[in-house]
Order: sequence, then structure tokens, then C-alpha cells
Amino acid sequence: MMQSPYSLRTGIYPEIDPDRLTGSLAGKNVLITGSGRGIGREIALAMARAGANVCVTARTSSQVEETKAEIVSLGLDGKVIGIVANVLKLDDQERLVREFREQLGPVDVLVCNAGSNIFQPFHLTNATDWWDIMELNVRAPVELTRLVLPEMRERNQAVIIYTSSRAAKADLPWTTAYNCAKTSITRFAGTLQVELDQVQRIEKGVDNNISVFSIHPGEIETNLHETAFPERTKREAPYVIEHMNKIGAKRPHFEAALPAWTCVWLSSGKGSDLKGKFVDCTLDVGEQAKEARGAVKT
Repeated sequence: MMQSPYSLRTGIYPEIDPDRLTGSLAGKNVLITGSGRGIGREIALAMARAGANVCVTARTSSQVEETKAEIVSLGLDGKVIGIVANVLKLDDQERLVREFREQLGPVDVLVCNAGSNIFQPFHLTNATDWWDIMELNVRAPVELTRLVLPEMRERNQAVIIYTSSRAAKADLPWTTAYNCAKTSITRFAGTLQVELDQVQRIEKGVDNNISVFSIHPGEIETNLHETAFPERTKREAPYVIEHMNKIGAKRPHFEAALPAWTCVWLSSGKGSDLKGKFVDCTLDVGEQAKEARGAVKT
């Protein structure tokens, strides 16, 4: 494997230090899907600490209420609301956006974090399970974007972040649907950025100020890992579990605060040089941005 030119980061480091980002999102309205637990929950907490008004949303009411209560307990200036919604259902998406606007106003930052994955060889994966992963990781964020983008274009100011994965850049076995999904959403983000840069100038007569990113959050241990190995994998393909455990044993421990505060950094405008790009949260974003600035200049 080729060594990265950027410094490896596993937790908070100076570029994304919360103390430096305090107040950077004051007054911004942030919607984070899949924010009832795991990485999404950490993103919601970080956004709130940065001064944002935050909407916690997930399918499970108890998770939404727990995350909302944790943010409220911090005693911050920003507002926090919770909306239970299943982003796989278009009606729920429409209600989510409508209630968000009624309670907070327009969406300034959209973080599409809801997702799922299983580790299973393709020949053992049924069609329903395979396409369910594609639906949640691709169709759901794309359709939610479709709902909020018109208002973002009118205001010409917004940030959209899609939780992708290193799977978008590598041929990882046992996760064909997930790899396809994350590759798709990564290319969607990049292509949407190129389109917006052109269409805002052509149709609105302004330089585009909507930034779109896809991120690799790092291999963070979350509750999703508890259901990552279906019974059929355990029964018919135990070698998959053995393989993944070997990989996991060699991997550094990445803190959930790493992608959370990277999202704050990107949302604050500090990551504008990386708009449209795949941002690896495990690599120093300051160094990535510096190289991107150099590439633009040349």
C-alpha cells in the first residue's frame, strides 16, 4: 500500500481543535441524519458545541431523545430539536424538512450520515439485503438533498456533507453493496459540486457558495458493528469474520471526535479548498487543504 503524504490522525489535533472552532457555527441550522447514536451522535454534539442550532434525527425515538437530552444538558446557546424519521421513506423526509424549517429555519448544513453495512460474500447475499444497503447509503441522501437544495441555491450559502468510506477508494471484499454505495455517493458529491459551480453562475449570476464534501470518518467502532455479521455469514462464511478481525487488529484506534470535529471544520468554511473532494478524516485536513490550494494555483 502506498504511504500517504499526509500525517495520520486518530483523534483531536490542532487543525480541528474544538477550542479553535468554538462559535464558528453560531446561528447555523444543522440537520444530521443517523444522529441518534455512533458517529452521527458525536457530530451532533460537536456541531452544538460549535454554536449551531442542531436537529437530531433517527428512526428510533429513544435514541433521538437521548442525544437531544445530552446536548441540552451542556447548557449551550444554540437550539436543539429532535425529529423521528425514517430517511428511507420519502414522506418522512418531506416531513423532516418541513418540521426542521418550522422550528429552526432554512438548512444551512446538511450531514447525511445514516447508513448500514454487512460483511458477507456476494454469492451469499440475497437481492433484498444488497439493495437495501444501496437504498440507505445512496438513494436516501440523494433524495434528501433534492428536497433542501432549491432553498440552498436561492440563498447561495450552504454546506452538504456525505458520510462515505475508504470503501469508495478500494476493492474491499465481503462488502460489494457498501463499496458500490459509497463509491456512488462520493462521485455524486463531486459531480454535484461541479454542477453547482456552473449553474449558480449561469442561472443566478453569482459565484457558487455551496460546498459539498464526502468524508471517510475512519474505522470507528459503533453499534453498527454488532449487526455487521449476519447469521448466514457466521454459519457459512466464518472466514469473513476471521479476515475482518485480523484487519481490525492491525488498525489504529480512531476516536469518534475525529470525524465529528472534521465536519465542524468543513462546515465552518475552513475547508473550502476541499469542496467537491473526498476528505479522509484520518489524514490531516490542514495538509490536504494546503495541497488543494497549491493544485488550484498551478
